[in-house]
Amino acid sequence: MRSAVRYLIPALVLAALVPAVAGESGKKKCTMNTQDCLDAMSVQMKSSGWVGVEYDTDNPGGLKVINVMPGSPAAKAGIQTGDILWELEGVRMTTDNGPAIQKARKSWVPGQKVTYTIQRNAQNRQVTLTLASWPADVVAKSIGQHMLEHVSTEMATTRTN
Repeated sequence: MRSAVRYLIPALVLAALVPAVAGESGKKKCTMNTQDCLDAMSVQMKSSGWVGVEYDTDNPGGLKVINVMPGSPAAKAGIQTGDILWELEGVRMTTDNGPAIQKARKSWVPGQKVTYTIQRNAQNRQVTLTLASWPADVVAKSIGQHMLEHVSTEMATTRTN
């Protein structure tokens, strides 16, 4: 089973800016050169809000939470591993609904409140959390993973030319 694991906020916002964020599979490759991509990701992540979950997109009913980072807004709001992110501000959370999710997240900033509908034990409930700034270690990990994709892509291009 091919599992695409991503950081939740602002992964889809970054996906609009940088199509191949942090190890995604099945998406088109980032078309920016490495330095421009690094600069764009740094600016975007520094100015956007962070939730603090990793999720699996292979779940047809929503985005299954596979990790909640300790101390994150998600952890403080009570989101747990195994929860299904069902809706975000009323927008269904499915991989097929990417543009609507991107629009809902476009202007997220630290300190802003957002509401998710989560599904736990076949029960839906709303969870409101306050977005935080991205921790430096999470920014570094996300950017590092994406830069590894650039190296792989550049090496493949060099070998075929």
